[in-house]
Amino acid sequence: MKLDQWLEFFREHEEKTMFSFSDIVQLTDEDKNNVSVQLNRLVRSNAIKRVVRGWYQNPFNQPSTEEIAMLIRYPSYLSMEYVLSKKDILSQTVYTLTLVTTKQTYNYSYDGRELEYHQIKKPLFFGYEENGFVLTAHVEKALLDLIYIRCVKTDEMDAKGVLSLTDDMYLDDLNKEQLTDYSKEYPKKVRNILENIF
Repeated sequence: MKLDQWLEFFREHEEKTMFSFSDIVQLTDEDKNNVSVQLNRLVRSNAIKRVVRGWYQNPFNQPSTEEIAMLIRYPSYLSMEYVLSKKDILSQTVYTLTLVTTKQTYNYSYDGRELEYHQIKKPLFFGYEENGFVLTAHVEKALLDLIYIRCVKTDEMDAKGVLSLTDDMYLDDLNKEQLTDYSKEYPKKVRNILENIF
């Protein structure tokens, strides 16, 4: 296809923010090798942008940084300070996207935003909601992830540091029953810190 045909293709699918390579092959009904060559040309000419290997942005409907964050380290979900701030639990504004993943810990800069990925064991990869591409921790899970990762898994904060941070949080809206239920999956030290918070 020529450039104007490709642009028309993306415009026709304006509801999608991103396409996987297999999406494009299926939707165009073109040969895989041919599609690969043409997509590389489109990327080199800046007609479209490759997000990560095998994924492309729709030039007529740009994906959010949150959507892109899901692909850079898959699987992952937004959690910790970012979610607590976004949901108005943490009073401070947080610009770094903090995510939890089953993959290796990783820091990445994308389009002027910092993305901070923290590894967690597979049994702790739960407690999130799905909205399209984006997975976001429930606020109770975001708090537990924060305590576990910042204070138990690493020594970034001590218990006093976590307690000091929670002083800047509006915790009354948290579901205490769900918090207790989720906390059973975490090490005892997390539950001990949680008891001191509440």
